[in-house]
Amino acid sequence: MSTERQESKLIRNLGFWDLMAIAVGQIVGAGIMSSTGVAIGMTGTGVVLAFLLSPFLTIICIFPVAILSSAVPTTGGPYRYCSRLMGKSTGMVYLLLHVTSYSVAVSQYALSFGAYLSSIVPSINQHIAAMVILTLFYAMNLVGTKSAAVLNKVMSIALFGGLALFIIFGLPKVNLEYVFNAQNLLFNGPMMFVSTLALLSSATAGAQFIAELGGEAKDAGRTIPKVMIVSTLSVGVVYVLIALVAAGVLPIADVANQPLTLVAQATMPKVIMYLFVIGAALGATATTLNSTLSWITKPLLVACDDGMLPRSFGTVSSKGVPYKLLTFFYIVGMIPLVVRLDISVITKFTTANSLLCKLLVCFALLALANKYGDILKNSTLKISPAKAKVLSIVGIVILCVLSYSLFANLSILVVGFLAVLVVISILYSKVFRKDVTLENDLIVDYSAQN
Repeated sequence: MSTERQESKLIRNLGFWDLMAIAVGQIVGAGIMSSTGVAIGMTGTGVVLAFLLSPFLTIICIFPVAILSSAVPTTGGPYRYCSRLMGKSTGMVYLLLHVTSYSVAVSQYALSFGAYLSSIVPSINQHIAAMVILTLFYAMNLVGTKSAAVLNKVMSIALFGGLALFIIFGLPKVNLEYVFNAQNLLFNGPMMFVSTLALLSSATAGAQFIAELGGEAKDAGRTIPKVMIVSTLSVGVVYVLIALVAAGVLPIADVANQPLTLVAQATMPKVIMYLFVIGAALGATATTLNSTLSWITKPLLVACDDGMLPRSFGTVSSKGVPYKLLTFFYIVGMIPLVVRLDISVITKFTTANSLLCKLLVCFALLALANKYGDILKNSTLKISPAKAKVLSIVGIVILCVLSYSLFANLSILVVGFLAVLVVISILYSKVFRKDVTLENDLIVDYSAQN
């Protein structure tokens, strides 16, 4: 190559348990703490069935990412798959969806942390707390991804300890007859249940993002798919138990659109409730925020190396961190906190965008099966091109249904705004970056240059 790629400076030092910590921290986070009450408001006690189905739908939808990660593990995985297999315009659309989804999600996670902290210390301003925690994890990730993964291991222990308290104290008080009453299971009809599945897809889909860390993972082709599946199913079991307690102790009218602390107050002694908030609520949002900052920069890093974005923007430090890109997401994530925006609508918007990201990856797998079938056959998963095509099509159908159910609940202005951004990103790639030629580098191992 004529120009050294900045991604070659990334350090390949993440093993199975490091990736598990990042994946679990990404899955168990702001989603379960903030979305459960909203889901109960949408579908009543059917939230239990939704959480039961969600991990399996998630695996179906992210399996294309797992297959691609096994066949061609690489930094910035999904962006690279879309841009190499379907062209730079598709890659830019993916990049747009990635940025609009997760830059604001950083604000959401930080603000969720602040909201739970202020629930036990009312004198603390939740927006100030959110800005402080975002700054803390920004600084931690500047030190390196490995340090962030180690911190996530510690926080994950506190997180699962807090969730265990919620389950242990709450399960004995669950009214199973109330939970499985037909009227309560589909509280607002079957279509709203589908919308709930779409909403909760963001709560169980976090493991897919470790595909962004292919350039920093040891034995990435084997480890990344394994971590995706194991972490998603393991957390899924915990989610079902949490949903049982959340929906089965108090009436639907009381817990709809409310945080889990309401049920915790009804089932736990006050001291234990504080431990739950500290361990689970704060731990969940903190691990998600920390995990997000560890991978969020990777697609943009590859795009900078490609020349689709300014190359200097992707400079990697001696710690193996693309610090300019990390700072970009830090600043963008700070904006909603500083101006105190209401991000409830944006949450649905970002979830819908993330589903569209997965949809593009499914099409990328179809393209890989058509163009490079031998790579699939020789991958760790050893899947045939025909099976890959079937899995892609199944994922596409599911994601189209889930995406539509969310976009149907958004205003025409919000949907129109996204459509305009998509058109702009395509024009940008065809007009301002028309001279850029992307390398066919899916099977290049840049770690060999270290």
